[in-house]
Amino acid sequence: MNIRVSYGTAIVLGLIKARQDVAPTTAYLLFDSGCIGQCSFCSRANGNERSKKLSRIIWPEFELLKVIELLTTPPQPFSRVCLQTGYNPDNETELKKLAVTLAQTGIATSVTLSPSQTALASELLSLGLDHVGIGLDAASPASYAEHKKKDWEQDWPALLNLLKQNGEKIEIHLIFGLGDSEEAFCQRIQKIIDTNGKISLFALTPVNSGKAPEMAEYRRMQAFRFLCENRRIRFEDCKFADGRLTNLPISGYELITALENGNAFRTSGCGNCNRPYYNERPGQAFFNYPRPLSVAEFSSAIEDTHLQNS
Repeated sequence: MNIRVSYGTAIVLGLIKARQDVAPTTAYLLFDSGCIGQCSFCSRANGNERSKKLSRIIWPEFELLKVIELLTTPPQPFSRVCLQTGYNPDNETELKKLAVTLAQTGIATSVTLSPSQTALASELLSLGLDHVGIGLDAASPASYAEHKKKDWEQDWPALLNLLKQNGEKIEIHLIFGLGDSEEAFCQRIQKIIDTNGKISLFALTPVNSGKAPEMAEYRRMQAFRFLCENRRIRFEDCKFADGRLTNLPISGYELITALENGNAFRTSGCGNCNRPYYNERPGQAFFNYPRPLSVAEFSSAIEDTHLQNS
């Protein structure tokens, strides 16, 4: 059996000889034998297996046993494996076997699933997986229908139930840039956190259509997500104008301190996840920093939010 491996992961494992300025800190693998999802922003949607990319990342194929051997050979290069998947219920039995095989290596293993697979998520956690990421992606019923082509009234209640049962082990993927206002996006973040879930925050990567969000608005969403998860602020204590986040309940030195030297602007997700270059090309400004920020980068990120003097 072959498995797709992110280009950066393959470099770390020695499967590809190349240089990279920021290495992944999690091993990213992809199981996708024909995704039937219709996500507007995904190059592999609608069963497009010809695409070698997911987001901006190239995923070459390698023999699974060889990949596992390299993952488990001391000193182990990764402390976490993230198995990303295409949505296809017909392949769930094979997916379960693969996920359990990876978890049995002793390396913390996460898997990403569709909101329509909450029952599978619970089953995988019971079988020993460490975390499950759920690609909700859109923050409102309207954007969900437009970009996911799925039924919010069915999927959102099922997701809430999953969060109530396993919240601390569930990461909800949200993509800013699908048409949701900052206000609607922040409100969804608050609802997820109130149900014990955590957020993996992405900027829209326009590989199909659309455009990436403005850096200023994305920085505000990062700040809100981080402060909300750390119980420093709540949605109802913030101010919005025409859908834009304008004021937080903390400001000045208190805000700067709460943003923890830039940790608010780093990749969010399961432990040790940094996803370098998922949202931008090398040489572009990072939406999600895959490493600690410099003093200058932190200062610039705070300035971008236009919130420090609120």
